[in-house]
Amino acid sequence: MVKRSLIKIFIKNEKENTLEGEIIFSPFKKAKKFLLLFSGLSSIIILFLLIPIIFLLTTSDIEAISQTINNKEALNSIFLSIEAGILAASISTFFSIPLAYIFSRSNFKGRSFIESLLDLPLVMPHTVAGIAILLTFNSRAPIGAFLSSIGFRIEDSLWGIVLAMMYVSAPFSINFSEQGFKNVDVSLEKVARSLGAGPFKTFITVSLPLAVRSIIIGWLMSLARAISEVGAIMIVSYHPIVGSVLVYEWFTIKGLKLAASLSILLLAVSFIILAILRLLEWRK
Repeated sequence: MVKRSLIKIFIKNEKENTLEGEIIFSPFKKAKKFLLLFSGLSSIIILFLLIPIIFLLTTSDIEAISQTINNKEALNSIFLSIEAGILAASISTFFSIPLAYIFSRSNFKGRSFIESLLDLPLVMPHTVAGIAILLTFNSRAPIGAFLSSIGFRIEDSLWGIVLAMMYVSAPFSINFSEQGFKNVDVSLEKVARSLGAGPFKTFITVSLPLAVRSIIIGWLMSLARAISEVGAIMIVSYHPIVGSVLVYEWFTIKGLKLAASLSILLLAVSFIILAILRLLEWRK
């Protein structure tokens, strides 16, 4: 069924491309067996990704979902996830923009190595990230002691959650912002400079507005990644409890049914973020 749907989509797109006068090379044209093979293989990964979500949505107890919606602890944890995620994404994006601009306009020695290091949080085990953050920023460490003295204690606090979320999500802000600045025509910046605008004014009036769409996408990706984080948060700041951590806690204490109902609410938040992302892509 999925295979047939993929083939129908392909044929429809081929017709649309022909009607619009687009000349696009397609390896599937006049290669039905090749198309069938790749459609079949594609169906496997599509089903693998979608079936668990379908099961989550269709097998969950409506009564349990209703109880969760009216559960103050559950709602508070979800709102805390969103609040901390917005803070984490906003702070990381603010500091990522200058770095991304430097990367997009410079080709210095060791740049690739630095970029690889900055991408490490994307592939690092979440618990390892949590341990690294706690060792660096706990209230007895030099940096953590200073932060605690000015009111930013990370153990069991909102700022600990934000810090953990920032660490695992910041690479998205950096990478998407960098790509946005790379897509800006440098000649436009040269024209602005030739007309008397300084580097900062050129950046604010030319480069930043043209790259803002990619920056927003990077912010949304950081937000989605931040809200989904659990391992690092559990190590750095288990309380106040966020939605992803509460899912785990309910699973171990209250069972699968209630954990699934809370998971659906978090899934809804993720879907909203994804919908906004797709809308931005569609309006490109």
